[in-house]
Amino acid sequence: MSKFIAAMDHSGGSTGGVLERYGQEYTEENKMDLVHEMRMRMANSPDFTSDNIWAAILYQDTVKRDMVPFLKQKHIEAFLKVDSGCQEDGTLKQFPLDEMIEFARERGCYGTKMRSIVKTPEILDAVLEQQFDLAEKIYARDLIPIVEPEIPIEHEHKQGLEIALFRGLEEQLDKFNGKCILKLTLPEQSNMYIELTKHKNVNKVVGLSGGYPTMEACRRLSANTDVTASFSRALSEGLNISQTDAEFNAKITQNINMIVQASKA
Repeated sequence: MSKFIAAMDHSGGSTGGVLERYGQEYTEENKMDLVHEMRMRMANSPDFTSDNIWAAILYQDTVKRDMVPFLKQKHIEAFLKVDSGCQEDGTLKQFPLDEMIEFARERGCYGTKMRSIVKTPEILDAVLEQQFDLAEKIYARDLIPIVEPEIPIEHEHKQGLEIALFRGLEEQLDKFNGKCILKLTLPEQSNMYIELTKHKNVNKVVGLSGGYPTMEACRRLSANTDVTASFSRALSEGLNISQTDAEFNAKITQNINMIVQASKA
């Protein structure tokens, strides 16, 4: 068993879906306020502690609302989502890297996160080259980058892409000057990424739930040695605005316990 990373970095584009699953009505004007209230309700639950959770990934709006010092009081680290989303091909859109690095440092974040999408074998090299180029610049500024080249869970060639991703990550890591965390889609073949967990430039490997239900995400996670979780939807599954505090806390505790049990140190 091991602590995991809570992914709480829904941006403006994905927040609507989060609130809909939570049963919360919203407008474009108030949705960020409402999702922050949801995040705070999660973070205030009895088992959202450093005994179970090592760090949380946060969107810039959440950091501006002083979530980092709140988490630090609980001895939980914070990572800032620095990217501005993906282009159509899955590579990252241009974003103000230096500005985001400085923001993360000023606000006391431990590191950063960038998510790309691996849609085809042809785009894989471009995705990884971009991710690791940015990661070197982030690491040079004393932050730990989370490199996230996500393969969609419904991709018809998921396993083939995972084999190519493993090879591409090995090549990039051998050239990488620094330490990083790899956040990867839970693979079809158990222990696909086991050698990456041992690489000298890898701090740790964490699995993303990618839309899998909590039980399935935990089943897949438990099949991978030395991989812990960085779950979002699987962490918040079953939470609803209409629940009493007791009901809400019981559900998130159930999710947290399942994820901790499935995580491997």
